[in-house]
Amino acid sequence: MSQDRFQTSREVYHRIRWDPRFDGREFVIGFDAHGEALEEIPFVAFVPDGEIPWHRVWYFRRGHEKVWDRRERIDRLSTLTFDPPEEPAPPPALPPPLPVETTPRFTPLPFYRYDTRANAWAGAERMIGGTEALPSPAELTVATFNVLYDLYDPELLDTGRRTSAAISLLRSVDADIIALQEVTEPFLRALLEKPWVREHYFLSEGPSAATVQPYGQLLLSRFPFTSLSQCVFSRDKRVIAGELTLPGGTLWVATPHLTSNRAPSGSAARAAQVRALIDWTRSLGNEEGGAPDVLLVGDFNFGDGAPEAQDFEKAGFVDAWTALRPGDAGYTFDPSRNSLAALTTTSGQCQRYDRVLVRSASGRLVPREVGLFAEAPLSGPPAPGGDALFASDHFGLSCVLHRGAASVRTPAHEPREASPRVLTVPPVHQSAVVLIPPEEAWAPIQALRAVHDSKYERWMPHVTLLYPFVPEEYFGEAEALIAEALRDIEPFEVMLAGFEHFEHRASVTAWLRPEDRPHGALKALQSALEAALPHCDEQGRKSERGFTPHLSIGQLPRAAASETRRTLAAWEKEWRPLRFEVREVCLISRRGNEPFEVRRRVPLGGGRRSSDEVRRARQSAVGRFESLCARLGTALHPYGSYLLGTDDAGSDVDAVAIGPASLSREDFAGALAGLLGGQGGAASARFVADAAIPMVKLVLDGVHFDLSYARRPEGVAPCPPAELLELHGAQLDTASFRSVNGWTDTRALLDCVEREGAGLERFRTVLRAVKAWARARGVYSHALGYLGGLSWAVLVAWACTRAPREATRSDSALLVHFFETFASWPWPRPVTITPETARYQLGNLRDLMPVVAPSLPPRNTARNVSRSTLQVLGDELARARDVVRRARAEGAVEAWDALFEPADLEKELPVRLVVSVEAPSPEAREATAGWVLGHLTALVYRMESDRRLFARPFPNARSEGPFVIGLSSRGHDGAEVLSIRPGSALARTVDDFHASFREWSHRPAGASLSVELVPR
Repeated sequence: MSQDRFQTSREVYHRIRWDPRFDGREFVIGFDAHGEALEEIPFVAFVPDGEIPWHRVWYFRRGHEKVWDRRERIDRLSTLTFDPPEEPAPPPALPPPLPVETTPRFTPLPFYRYDTRANAWAGAERMIGGTEALPSPAELTVATFNVLYDLYDPELLDTGRRTSAAISLLRSVDADIIALQEVTEPFLRALLEKPWVREHYFLSEGPSAATVQPYGQLLLSRFPFTSLSQCVFSRDKRVIAGELTLPGGTLWVATPHLTSNRAPSGSAARAAQVRALIDWTRSLGNEEGGAPDVLLVGDFNFGDGAPEAQDFEKAGFVDAWTALRPGDAGYTFDPSRNSLAALTTTSGQCQRYDRVLVRSASGRLVPREVGLFAEAPLSGPPAPGGDALFASDHFGLSCVLHRGAASVRTPAHEPREASPRVLTVPPVHQSAVVLIPPEEAWAPIQALRAVHDSKYERWMPHVTLLYPFVPEEYFGEAEALIAEALRDIEPFEVMLAGFEHFEHRASVTAWLRPEDRPHGALKALQSALEAALPHCDEQGRKSERGFTPHLSIGQLPRAAASETRRTLAAWEKEWRPLRFEVREVCLISRRGNEPFEVRRRVPLGGGRRSSDEVRRARQSAVGRFESLCARLGTALHPYGSYLLGTDDAGSDVDAVAIGPASLSREDFAGALAGLLGGQGGAASARFVADAAIPMVKLVLDGVHFDLSYARRPEGVAPCPPAELLELHGAQLDTASFRSVNGWTDTRALLDCVEREGAGLERFRTVLRAVKAWARARGVYSHALGYLGGLSWAVLVAWACTRAPREATRSDSALLVHFFETFASWPWPRPVTITPETARYQLGNLRDLMPVVAPSLPPRNTARNVSRSTLQVLGDELARARDVVRRARAEGAVEAWDALFEPADLEKELPVRLVVSVEAPSPEAREATAGWVLGHLTALVYRMESDRRLFARPFPNARSEGPFVIGLSSRGHDGAEVLSIRPGSALARTVDDFHASFREWSHRPAGASLSVELVPR
């Protein structure tokens, strides 16, 4: 007990009553009898909150010794010595506690599942019956929460209201495994009544409440326990441990609640408990004799730097919080922020008591995300004491863990056929792929080239894209690869605006600067070509400068830099910018000493097509794909922008295929690859097994699909996705559940817009405009920490369905209303559009900008938004609001162009962190880049643990990177914050990122990662 704070009479009373070392029969209480002499009453006869109020209690006495006295400020309770109690019998419902120095003895416990036929909770062993194969989850979410029992100060805790709020928060976390501490019988009863608990979870305790007297721990699991047991340290301290037999290996989950430092012997007792817990985990083994995966999830009652933390680390456990968020305190018990923690603390210190510890000898169980929930005070009236009321004195902790799939030989693992000859032939300098301006624009270019370019007669005016290139005899095969690569690249505009130069040892090359619209289109074009023919990479990957679009004008003699600048400035005075549309690339070659000539032309995106033509082509591809899926006994359900009707030629089609229980995800991917292989060059596929939701990424007729797979439970007939979720959602594996939820979210959003009479076409028009703006400004990306398609759609739906009458008179008025609304939105107030999700509760640090999915369970679709990207989004929304205000005031159509003006991200921030990948094959590069993209938000969160640092991730023109994060600092120590020297905070973060990459279990052979800090 800390001596910094004098205990209240209420606290002393409850300590004596509930601490098993005290015998209440030895104590008496002295109290004020209304101004007369003090009177005494036996401790056991005192009634809390009865006729004698707490402020009239003046002292507690044991024998002749006062152990607490209000007037004299005596508090000796923590220094008392004790004789062993005469009758130390534990509560009859519990096995006798073990001495802390002995090896722990785990005794079996029953576990429970709700029996819908009997309409009652029953022992789950009697219900499981058959051995139906379980799904193999690629990802597990675990949550731990100390819910605060009300033994002390119950009149200040409003437990009924807190219980309801805590259970709602747990539902919103949507964890596969939930560990609770300080659960009481009333809390358990309330939990057992909830339909979502009855439908989805196995529990470590049932109506008997034997293990929660007066309070205890509780485990909830979506997966049935193979076994369940407990180890009792004392009346209130125990471990509940469950064994889960999942495909690919056993997982043990244990929730401890260790002794705190309230008692003088607390640290010694806790140290013994930690030793016992570690000894138990070492005794575990699976049938093959290997060590199973172990999760310890609970309230450990020690902070960072404690010896116990080092003990767990030495035993092979990884603390998920420190692994993913180094430098972030992550306090789960914070009296400075939580009024209940301030009420219950004895030291006033902030601590990270609650932890997720992971031990995975195989390396297959890896923490991916971790965050807090229940951080915000509850809405409504304050607590009885007048302060804000929280769900508990602890914050909850949730963690997403990637669980490596069992090794399955799918077509992705089969030996691949030899690459086409064109990919192996050495490139030559007699051919190239170039962009050629239209001939009517050549005159001013050629006038300069005729004077200054020694290669004037050899080359036509051009922007080089690939050079050297494959020999001319391979142009036919190369054209097919290039045509496939350019299917989704739409024509774009280029302006030859001004002059630049390259310096060489003995000369200077002058060139015209192509400015593209949209910004980055030229680099994206070159990137697509290089990805199709990766050995022709001297203009891009192998170039010292990287790809620099330029149209050479000629060579100038090496002179002083000022002389070169004067020459170019003189040219620029006479130059009138040339605009033209890029609609094709040209394959050129020279034969002998002849000049280069165009041999083949490959159009971009199939040439300019109307939106109706684009839509019909995509519908045709989707229809063809539906037929292929039907041949496998599955039903295809597109969702996202395709179902919303807001997709364009460059959009991927998100879809879920729903199939029978007998067809596994891996078998489906293999069978689908086989079918697509018979479609010729119009189709290709790749199975991404290690994604959060495993999926097949494929191309069919030039349309890109991101396809996930959901398997119906055994015995369930084909049915619509909504019916599958409603009736059988509890039986779906996590990936299947989330895949089908993608469809239900889109459908619920459309239903909301239709139900509210907002007008689907107007909604689609505004959403297209918002998405075009977001892409131009670099904030359309969930992976980069901004908002993805569903989030933007929810925001537009909210604006459309709640707009005042005057804002619905035109599309432009509705667009103005959208930016006016969200430029001033009071984040983190949630945006919800359906009644079912209207009561979304803020859950953790990822709820900075909660945009809630429209279907149940309530989920924040913008969980990747960080401190920095929230500021970027706020700044961009404010800029857009100002632009549309001016555009509307001016009344000119051209004024709206500024809204879609691309952000000049290269000039935004002074320093950039550049993440590049290398791999021996295009498939390996794609997989490696996918890993980087999936971990960029974690990298940003780690960097943001330094509150002085601000990060702005940039959208990358190439799917394979490089990935760029702009950095700046707040304050006067910018050089220190932005330093990547060994030992700096930023360097440690980069080292951790490298370590995560090395630990990636699916890392392709030969793949490498580089991180470089580049000044502007």
